[in-house]
Amino acid sequence: MSTFVPVTLLSANVVLDLKKTAIEQRIPVEKLDFDLLSYETFFQGSVDDEWQLLTQDDLLSQTTELEIRSPHFLLRQEYQIHIRLQEPHPYLDLRFTIATDKTKSKVIAIIDPASTIPLKKGVQEWIKEAIIRKLLRNGLLIGLYDQNLEKEITRLLIKIQKEGPLNLLYRLPIGDFFLPIPPIHDKVIFHYKEMNKGNSLIEGVHPGDLILEYILPKHGRDGRACTGDHIAVPDPITKYATYIVIDPETIKSEQDEESIRFYAHVSGFVERKNGIFFISQELQIESASFKRTGSIETGLDKDVSLKINKNVSSEDSIGMGINIDVQKLDVSGTVGGNAKIQACELNIGAQTHKNSQINVSEIANIHLHRGNLKAREANINILEAGKVEADIIRIKKMVGGEIIAREIYIETLYSNARVIALESITIENIEGEGNNLIIDPHAIESYHQKMSDLEISIRDKNSRIQTQSKEFIARKLAFKEKFSRIDQIQERIRTKQKSGELPAKADMVRLQQYKIEAETLQKNLELVKELEESVQSAQEELDKLYEADLHAVITHNGIYNGHNRIIFMDPKTRKETAISPEGKVTSISLYLEDNEKKFLLKS
Repeated sequence: MSTFVPVTLLSANVVLDLKKTAIEQRIPVEKLDFDLLSYETFFQGSVDDEWQLLTQDDLLSQTTELEIRSPHFLLRQEYQIHIRLQEPHPYLDLRFTIATDKTKSKVIAIIDPASTIPLKKGVQEWIKEAIIRKLLRNGLLIGLYDQNLEKEITRLLIKIQKEGPLNLLYRLPIGDFFLPIPPIHDKVIFHYKEMNKGNSLIEGVHPGDLILEYILPKHGRDGRACTGDHIAVPDPITKYATYIVIDPETIKSEQDEESIRFYAHVSGFVERKNGIFFISQELQIESASFKRTGSIETGLDKDVSLKINKNVSSEDSIGMGINIDVQKLDVSGTVGGNAKIQACELNIGAQTHKNSQINVSEIANIHLHRGNLKAREANINILEAGKVEADIIRIKKMVGGEIIAREIYIETLYSNARVIALESITIENIEGEGNNLIIDPHAIESYHQKMSDLEISIRDKNSRIQTQSKEFIARKLAFKEKFSRIDQIQERIRTKQKSGELPAKADMVRLQQYKIEAETLQKNLELVKELEESVQSAQEELDKLYEADLHAVITHNGIYNGHNRIIFMDPKTRKETAISPEGKVTSISLYLEDNEKKFLLKS
C-alpha cells in the first residue's frame, strides 16, 4: 500500500470525490475520512439566469417558499474539504446511521447504545461534526434544515447526564426541509353506517344527524428533499363528484372548503334508490332472518315503520334469534324462537314462539300468542300458555298462560290460566277449570314499587325521628341546666336599662348565647315535627294503597262450576282471601267488617 497524501479540494459531491481519491491513491474508501473546511449554497430560481449565492442559512431570506417548491427551482452546494486517513476520535465513539423518510425530506440520526459519548467539554461540537460528515456521505445537503440540531444534541447529552449511558437505540431528529403535502382525493363517508354498532339491516337517524359527507378533492404541494431535489406531488383523484344526489325534502346539506356535509331533515332511516339518497320511514321486506337481513334495530326514538309480509306459511316472518327494534312493526306471519322485539306499536298476524321476547311501549295486537309480552295495552285473539304484562289486556280466547294487568277483559277463558289484576277482571264466559283469578296489587310492578318505596321511606324517617328526638331531649335538658339563672340575668339587664345604666358585659354575652342556642333548639324541634308530618302523609298514602283489594272487582257474566279459584291478596299482610264459587255470580269483591275482609257476591 502506497503512502497516503492528504488532499484539500473543492467538491460538489463528497461521496464521488472520496471514491475518486481512494482510486487515485490506491486505498480503500472505507479508510478515508474528511474534514469540512467551509461550504457555499447556490440556488437558481425560475427567473434567474445565473446561480445565486445564498448568503445566509435560510433560503427564505432570499427567495420564497412557492419558488422553493417549484420544479424549476435548482439547488446545489460546494464544499471545501480536507481528505485524510480515518482516525478514531480520542474520546468519542459515535456509532450511528442516517435515516430519512420515503421522500428524503425528513432526516434523523439513529444512535447505537454501544456508542461511547463522554460528557467532556467540546463533545457537542464533536457530535455535530460527525453528523455533518455522515450527512455529506449520504448525499444530503447541510445547513439548510438542521437549525435545531444543536438543541437536539444538548437534549441527548442531558438525557445521558441524568440517566446514564444509552441502553436503547436513540432517535435524534436532525431536521426536515420542505415536506411535500399530499393531495386529498375525494371520497364519501357514510356516517350513518358508523352509527350502526349492531350490524342492523338499516340505520335509524334523528333530524340533524350527520349521515353523509363528501370530502372535496384538494391539491397538495410539491416539496424539496434534503438532497436538494424537487419532490413532485400528483394531482388529486376525483371519483365521486356526482355520486351523492339527495332528496331535498328529507336531507339538507352544508358546504365549506373541506367538504359537503349532508344532514337528516326528518327522522327515519337512510335509503338509496335510483341513485338518490333520502330518509325513508317505512321499510317493507318479506322476512327477517340472519341469512337475508340480520337484525333490524333503529330504536324506538326514530320514526321507522317495518312491515314484514311473509308469503310462505311454513317459514317464520321473523327468524330465530333475530332482534327487531323499531317504532312501528307490522308482521303478517309468525315470530320465531328467541326473537326479541321492541316497538311502540305492534301488529302480529300469526303467532309468536314460546321463547320470543316482546316489549311494546304502546299497543300490541297479536293473533296467537305463546311467548312473553310486555306492553301498555295488549289485544290478543288467542293466548296459549304465553305470558302478558300490561296496563290493560283484552283477550278473546285464553288457554293456560299468565296475564298481569291493571284491567283485564277476557271473552272466553278455558283451563289452567293465571289471571292477575290490580283493579278489575272481566270475563264473559269460563268453559274450563283449574283457573286462578287473582287480585294482587303486588303483582303490578309499578304499584309494588310504590308501596315498597313508601314502606322504606317510613321506616327510614321513623328511625331518624327516634334518633333526633333523643338528641333533642338531651339538648333541651343541657340547655335548661346551662341557662337555669337566665331569668335573674334578664331581670338585672332590665333594671340597669331602666336606670339608664349599661348592663354588665358578661350578662349581655350570656343573654346573646341564650337566644342563639334557644333558636337552634327550636329549629331542631321543627325538624322533628316536619319528619313526623312527612311520615303521617306517607302513611296515609300507603294506607290507601293497602286498600287496593277493597276497590277491585272480578266480573263473570257466565256460570261458575266450582272448579275455578278466586283469590284476593291483602297488599299489607300478603294474606289470601279465597273462594271457589258455583252458579251464577256476576260480581265478586271484598268489603270490610270489624277489620275483617269478607267476600261480597252479587248475581
